[in-house]
Amino acid sequence: MKRRRPDRRAAPHGEEGAALELALLFMIATALIVTVLLGFTSTSSRATVVTRTARGTDYDADAAMQAAIATVRVGSCASFTPSFTLNNPTALRVDCSTTGAVVGSQRHLVLSVCPTTVVTVPCPDASSLLRAEVVFFDDGGIVGRAVSVLSWSNQ
Repeated sequence: MKRRRPDRRAAPHGEEGAALELALLFMIATALIVTVLLGFTSTSSRATVVTRTARGTDYDADAAMQAAIATVRVGSCASFTPSFTLNNPTALRVDCSTTGAVVGSQRHLVLSVCPTTVVTVPCPDASSLLRAEVVFFDDGGIVGRAVSVLSWSNQ
């Protein structure tokens, strides 16, 4: 009698192993999505830091200008270096110059905020962070009775 050999042909598997393929596909898709989201997060974080620094400089320049206006209002036109910088470590100074226009008891002044690293006095327009043209009214025997800001511009 002859023995029959078992058929060595592969039998169809059907859906055997499909779970492994689906799991691998899911892991690859998840990895791609996470990579893209991390890229967006990194870009957003860098943009936030840049914006925070720029806004901080603007706020410090604004505060320095307001302090200088209050100081010059009751005093003379001189450079002012505030002892504070709340948002940035860069020290600022405010330069005061006259426009030459004197009408009665009015002082027409130009105040410019710039970093203390700028050595030119008064601060050139190209280096100024903030510039204001201000009129101080000293009439009635009262120094700095009123203030009028004619222009306020930042770079």
